[in-house]
Amino acid sequence: MKKSFLILIIIYFACQNIFAQGVRIDNLPPQEVVKYVKPLSTYLGTFFNTGAYHNADVSDLFGFKFSIVGTLTFLPESEKSFAPNPGLEGSEYFESTATIFGTQGGYFLSNTGFVVYPSGLGLKNIPLGIYQVAGSLFGTELMIRYFPTIKKDNVQAGLWGIGLKHEISRYFPLLPLDISVQLLLNRLKIEKKSSDPTDYAKFESKNFAFNVQASKTFAGFLIIYGGLQYESSNLDVSYYFKDPDGVFPSLADRIYDLKVDGDNTFRLTVGTALQLSFFVLNFDANITKQTTLSAGMSFEF
Repeated sequence: MKKSFLILIIIYFACQNIFAQGVRIDNLPPQEVVKYVKPLSTYLGTFFNTGAYHNADVSDLFGFKFSIVGTLTFLPESEKSFAPNPGLEGSEYFESTATIFGTQGGYFLSNTGFVVYPSGLGLKNIPLGIYQVAGSLFGTELMIRYFPTIKKDNVQAGLWGIGLKHEISRYFPLLPLDISVQLLLNRLKIEKKSSDPTDYAKFESKNFAFNVQASKTFAGFLIIYGGLQYESSNLDVSYYFKDPDGVFPSLADRIYDLKVDGDNTFRLTVGTALQLSFFVLNFDANITKQTTLSAGMSFEF
């Protein structure tokens, strides 16, 4: 599994590598899959809800913006392992095992045999990027993120996202700050299927955010901005449970549909931007469950 990502297309190849290099969930019962992939649900919510603004000011007439945003998310140690509980007789105590971001998977003995848990990707942080286009009119901005569904071998992936922003300080001309509110929706879908019905898995990430943001421009080019954001994320997981160890015969050989909620709730963002004519550079820090740094380059007018 590659540990660095440059642009959004790498999401697809990264997911292809997850399926190809042994990070599998088809040997886990459904209650354990939820715990194994929960940090991934949190991460996707963190990533997609980052980098949506660097200025609360919205054009009163017409505006256009094209941005490339890079993020670096730090994964806490608490999200790299979990306490397994397969619910088998003779398996009263287990040491921790890896989540999808951890390292070594565990293996444990029960009355029905060995239970083997998968290893993780062994990640400390995740760098990833995305592009977005926005247009504004009369103090309202519409942002769009879109990546068409592409397919390689048996895996296909695609995403879309929208953001709607409105400047409320335009109604209060004496305010010393620009203030806006923004709504964000993002969705990513990854699916693996082939002629073999047992070789099936699907991940669909759904993310929502609402923020209040403020900014102040100094000397016509230096922007200081920040915001408080409420956000949520969930990951719909469908997979065929094969039970290769033969210890869950009553659960095996069927497709399970699971909903995995991320730990995303609130975040605080603080940042600065340099506006150089039509070119803008920005950097911000996001304090949330998975602390994230973000940097962006924008062409706007």
